Order: sequence, then C-alpha cells, then structure tokens
Amino acid sequence: KYTTICWGDLGRKKKEREIGGARAQTVTQPEDRISVIEGAPVQVKCNYSYSLSPVLFWYVQYPNQGPQLFLTHTSRKSIKGFTANLNKGEKSFHLKKLSAQKEDSAMYYCALSDTVTG
Repeated sequence: KYTTICWGDLGRKKKEREIGGARAQTVTQPEDRISVIEGAPVQVKCNYSYSLSPVLFWYVQYPNQGPQLFLTHTSRKSIKGFTANLNKGEKSFHLKKLSAQKEDSAMYYCALSDTVTG
C-alpha cells in the first residue's frame, strides 16, 4: 500500500497491510492519493497496530525510479523539508511538509519492523 502525492483529484480508500506471526503488525495508510497545491502543507498519514516498540520507515518512489528509504523514526531528520514523528499514543507516524513542491510528486510507503538490523 502506498500514498501518491499528486496535483490532481483526491481519492480515498483505506488499505491495510498485515505482517503475520504471533504478534500481528498492521500498517494503514488511509489515503491512496493526496491532491495538494504547490506551496501548501501536506501530510501523508500512517497508522500502525503493534503492541511492542516498532521501528517505522518511510520509503519514496519517484517517477521512473525504484523505491528508496526516505525517513526512519530513529533518524529524527528532515529530508527535502519532510519530517515524520512517531506518536506512540496515537500509534501514528505521519509524514509532513510545510510547503509542498511539484518535485514531491511520488509514491510514499510506510513500513514497520519489530527489529533493527545493522
């Protein structure tokens, strides 16, 4: 499941990914598409269901490119003006930018892991 930031119509469709095992993990991105005006703020939502301490990631896929790691909740960095903060109370890891640009048009994937590997 991914969310596309685009400059067209806004469509909404809730999808979930469940990762199996005894401790099921679910990541939800409620929007399939987000339509924004250049210079306006944008938020790509990511909610998760997991009882332990998860490690969350944002991946981005620009047109004609493969997916690439964008942000993790442990890095606390701002990349291309985007930030994402883990909210354990709301179980969310929303990706935010104060001023969207056309070059932000891409597919954004939220992912969860229960372990960190070197």
